[in-house]
Amino acid sequence: MASTTILALFLLSVLTFNPPSTTAQPVTDLHGNIVRNGGRFFILPPFTVAGGIRRIKTGNETIPLSVVQSPIEIDKGLPLTITSPSDSLFIPNGSPVFISFELTPIIGAFPLEWTVVAGLPEGTLVKVEGYPHTVPGSFSIHRVRDNTYKLLFCTLDSSLCGNVAIVEDEAKNRLLAVNQKHPYEFVLEQLPSSSAASK
Repeated sequence: MASTTILALFLLSVLTFNPPSTTAQPVTDLHGNIVRNGGRFFILPPFTVAGGIRRIKTGNETIPLSVVQSPIEIDKGLPLTITSPSDSLFIPNGSPVFISFELTPIIGAFPLEWTVVAGLPEGTLVKVEGYPHTVPGSFSIHRVRDNTYKLLFCTLDSSLCGNVAIVEDEAKNRLLAVNQKHPYEFVLEQLPSSSAASK
């Protein structure tokens, strides 16, 4: 029964039946360089109207599980790892991706992979793993133009998909959500690998 309710909530907030198409074109960073599969990135707006992506505590959360856009233009957010399950050394445009924040001492061993949660007051939101009522599915990355991209979230059978967009809560936090609004468009700033950064 619970899984049926979750799916119904997702349908109400997303409601589209167009699965994404995939191509073999590689995803590129803001400078036009092909990005590494499993690389580290900042996700940034193409224009400096706000900052990068980070996680914060919202509502009754006791640890930061909400994925948001920083309102501060000079804040690049937190480093993210983006991995495609494909065997390619690069991330193919249109391919499914796993997105996760890097582990920090504050969070410890808690999973930091992005997931989607239905039935929240603001709709279907992007969260870090740890919430009930998650929607089974996957994110995928798609070129909008040049080196600018958007994310889609689709159910496991790819029959239902929605854009990852921005919505505001009562506290004016800019939450990442899955709906049919204009997608959040972004560029990728590629970072050195963890091993290289630690040297």
